[in-house]
Amino acid sequence: MDNMPKYKISIIGDSISTYVGFNPYGYPVYYKDDRAYDNEINSVNDTWWKQVIDGIGGELCINNSYSGSLVAGVFESSACSKERCSNLHGESAPDVILIYMGTNDRGYEIKIGLNEQENTMGFYGAYRVMLQQLKNNYPTTKIVCGTLLMGYKKDGNDRCVRADSRYNDVIRLAAKEAGCLLADLAQSGDRYETLDYCHPTNKGHKEIANLWLAALKPLLTKQD
Repeated sequence: MDNMPKYKISIIGDSISTYVGFNPYGYPVYYKDDRAYDNEINSVNDTWWKQVIDGIGGELCINNSYSGSLVAGVFESSACSKERCSNLHGESAPDVILIYMGTNDRGYEIKIGLNEQENTMGFYGAYRVMLQQLKNNYPTTKIVCGTLLMGYKKDGNDRCVRADSRYNDVIRLAAKEAGCLLADLAQSGDRYETLDYCHPTNKGHKEIANLWLAALKPLLTKQD
């Protein structure tokens, strides 16, 4: 991505985007100790988001990722909470916020709630509230919503895990309504390598990063 400006990039995510030493104090982290070792995540450079930041010549602002968190809910850990939506900046606001949230909402089958636009107990309402708060807090920041990918098992003993497209449809709709950018990763139909159908391995992080980079190049160049 030659000739692109150097972006300050923040992340809002769940366990998939955590790495020890790179999340706000007190946030649970998945990728540390044995879990990092088992998934062959040897350094922060192996995470999808660090590969994306490096791939566009950017720098990390804040990685606001909380293991086990959902978009929906009324808790401080919910991605729609005031706490998380206001903790994406350092000394200055980020230029770009990448959102990769909703895997746990999908896993717990949180209700969609298309008729409840402000109800944060439903996925649609919570995603809308999250985007509105982010836009209010960071009005000059490019906010990019990533659709959710599915994982496959590294050992090859793969069973068919049904993708629930409703959650990605909500992300697409909410991003459009809020005037945010959409990185439609799921449109590729690709999956990423895991040990447990959820948390990417080293290879899985590379696969996710490549999809993000392919989506971001036209989005960011178009906006500048």
